[in-house]
Amino acid sequence: MVCRSLLAGVFVVLVFSTRNLSCLDDWQPISPEELKMTADAAHPYDAIILYHEELSDDMQGHSFVYKRVKVLTEKGKRLADVEIEYDAADVHVNDIKARTVAPDGTITVFNDKVYDRTVVKGRGIKYLAKTFTLPNVQVGSIIEWKYSTYWEGLVYAPRWTVQEDLPQKRAKFTFVPMLKSNVTIEGPHGVLDRVYSQPIGLPKNAAIRTTVNNKMELELTDIPAFVEEDYSPPAKVLKMRVNFYYGNNNMAKPADFWKEEGKYWNKEVEKFIGHSSSVAAAANQAIAGANSPEDKIRKIYAAVQKLKNLTYFSSEGAIDELLSRAGKEKRNVDEVLRKNAGYRDELSRLFVAMVRAANIPAYEMRVADRDEVFFQQAIPNAAQLTSEIVIVSLGSKEIFLDPGTPMCPFGLLTWQHTGTQGLRQTPGGGTQLAPTEPPDYKEALSKRLARVTLSEDGDLRGTVTMVWAKQEALVERLEAVRTDDAGRKRDMENEVHSMLPNGSRVDFVSATGWDDPEAQLTATFKVEVPSFASNAGKRTLLPAGFFETRNRQPFAHGERKNPVYFNYPYYAADDVQITFPAGLHVENLPAPASVQTDYAFYRFKCAVNGNALAFTRDFAMGGIAFRQEQYDDLRKFYAGVTSGDAEQVVLTSGAH
Repeated sequence: MVCRSLLAGVFVVLVFSTRNLSCLDDWQPISPEELKMTADAAHPYDAIILYHEELSDDMQGHSFVYKRVKVLTEKGKRLADVEIEYDAADVHVNDIKARTVAPDGTITVFNDKVYDRTVVKGRGIKYLAKTFTLPNVQVGSIIEWKYSTYWEGLVYAPRWTVQEDLPQKRAKFTFVPMLKSNVTIEGPHGVLDRVYSQPIGLPKNAAIRTTVNNKMELELTDIPAFVEEDYSPPAKVLKMRVNFYYGNNNMAKPADFWKEEGKYWNKEVEKFIGHSSSVAAAANQAIAGANSPEDKIRKIYAAVQKLKNLTYFSSEGAIDELLSRAGKEKRNVDEVLRKNAGYRDELSRLFVAMVRAANIPAYEMRVADRDEVFFQQAIPNAAQLTSEIVIVSLGSKEIFLDPGTPMCPFGLLTWQHTGTQGLRQTPGGGTQLAPTEPPDYKEALSKRLARVTLSEDGDLRGTVTMVWAKQEALVERLEAVRTDDAGRKRDMENEVHSMLPNGSRVDFVSATGWDDPEAQLTATFKVEVPSFASNAGKRTLLPAGFFETRNRQPFAHGERKNPVYFNYPYYAADDVQITFPAGLHVENLPAPASVQTDYAFYRFKCAVNGNALAFTRDFAMGGIAFRQEQYDDLRKFYAGVTSGDAEQVVLTSGAH
């Protein structure tokens, strides 16, 4: 669907309600060539998009999407399942029509039920989705669907995602902005009287045309498929796209825009925080018994973290009354305290209010979550800034805190908020653009321990213990928010299972540390690994990399289209002990391995103690972003790691 512009507070004083549905009346004609098309060297895909159209019309509060897809293989039949995501707080999806056209031209119209389901995004954000399945889809079918969305009282500057995961023969995008003399659009920087476009990655010959009534159009042919690569930046950052946003002269110079945006946002934050006696009372209660300013901050942080975080824990699929803009505008710190609940940014602001009430300087910061957006200062669009964090001043030191993220340890930012940029409040009462703290591999720790016994037939049985600390523990805890106890156990079993050879069995035993964000998270499992060792006469061969037997070189390809991007740097340690039968002895032990660069290191060592093998492995990745010209060096490092993990221990039966 056409995505909503996130320019906060953009309201239309006069809204047109006429609905033009002529675009829904007819289907595009299908050519004989489209019906005959098959998978071949020219079309080596599971499917191809024959036609893609998007229209966003702010004059009528309406958007229209039309897609026609040719199914070329058995795998392509999965595209019969269609999902239309939308933000139910602001828009409504209607007028869904779909049909299947068989290779002989026979048409089957979709007349079945459309279902609603909740889609959970990152950080617990929820959207709704309309889902349905097209009938009678076979290899060679053409499937097509179209729908409209409607909104009132707002303007939506669209975000055209030009590139898809499938190639496209033809695509047409149209935007009709709300630019009329009798219509006023009020935004945070005053009246918005023009539209800006931001094309990214389009072909050199592509051009956005402005036609009559300020209509903006883009037509393209033969758009290549977006190629997904492991360990890449978010796809929405890499795909060809065009962003639009309403503006005025203040947005012509980015520096002036961010200065004005900072004033607006700062005013809104301070209004929400206010000067509340109830907040002061709550702060005094929280800091009782504190012996230092840092102790006070920690106590306030713990108190705010105990409140219900509605961003992550509101009822599944429910659209809370507080999701409406009107509801949020009326809210303040007193309302959050009264209900003992708030959305993530509201909890951050409450934390600032309470810290200030304890006479300690504290400031809000509005940042770009880098799992979704890479902040670009040259682009005057506040939609880049998606979350708020807090900066507390302790003498000459500033501490970055993330009270709006549940279970986030004191002094740690969730990884999306590290190494990014945004607007922050300053001690003088103003704002400025600033970076957050860079991520550190020492803040994301994990350890894998195995205590297993090798049977004479080559099977392994024993226990595996997983330990996560700091960022790694936070990631696990936030994933667990989205499921129940049974789902949590299942997810953890699946995670361990993915580290072991195919055919392994993993059974959850216990876990500790779920409810204490400052503690490490520990989970224990019983494991069985059949045929871990292989026999060759009197020799028994064991892989040295117990947890790495299913891993492959992640950068095996000689060429790379996209930059390499890791979510966060990390340090992982393995401690594996394998007890083998007394009738075996070690014939060959792998030599220690070590690979190191200025951004990563790997160390592996194996020792024998009686009839037990002890393996230790240390791996640290200190970087998160690598340009294509750095790819060869990164590839060499991982090749060395893969080589070390592939070593084998040779055991021999008989007299030593």
